[in-house]
Amino acid sequence: MKELKESLKTKDFVIKPIILSSINKLNININEFMLILYFINVKNELDLKDIVKYFNIKEEEILNSFNSLVEKKLIEVIVEKTKTGIEEKISLDIFYDKLLLNEEKEEKDSDIYNRFESEFGRTLSTTEYETITSWLENGYEEKEIIKALKESVLNGVTNLRYIDKILYEWNKKEKKGEYKPLFDYDWLDENE
Repeated sequence: MKELKESLKTKDFVIKPIILSSINKLNININEFMLILYFINVKNELDLKDIVKYFNIKEEEILNSFNSLVEKKLIEVIVEKTKTGIEEKISLDIFYDKLLLNEEKEEKDSDIYNRFESEFGRTLSTTEYETITSWLENGYEEKEIIKALKESVLNGVTNLRYIDKILYEWNKKEKKGEYKPLFDYDWLDENE
């Protein structure tokens, strides 16, 4: 009993905080997460018997998780020529790239919100956060949104509807009407 307790205290796996915070963002389940941990900490190859030993999950579940990670483009199988023949290795490079991209995106996103709060001189509401997020999700580049923010502030207007209209007009000129504004209004019709 004492040996078991001592073995539980050992630190076998290293889990970086960035990996833990990105699980939900990368849309991976617990089995996929455990498989990634195995590749990071134990071996960079698919050794089913060893993985079963570590995690006590069925081989079928391991293979399903492995295939899912490949389909999600989080891992890839690399074939290497060695002195003893050909070996398949698991590369986590694309997993790490996605982690870094998520971190950079979060930093950029928080920067744009801070910029709006600074220019408006107040904290943004939840609706304002959602509006800015939807601009980013609809393909507007951060620098374009910031440029519209600057124009709005120069005109003395700290209103997201006004900024949305600026973005709409710019986009209309560039792409000839492919974009629909987030706010449904007609600035020229005073009856609305």
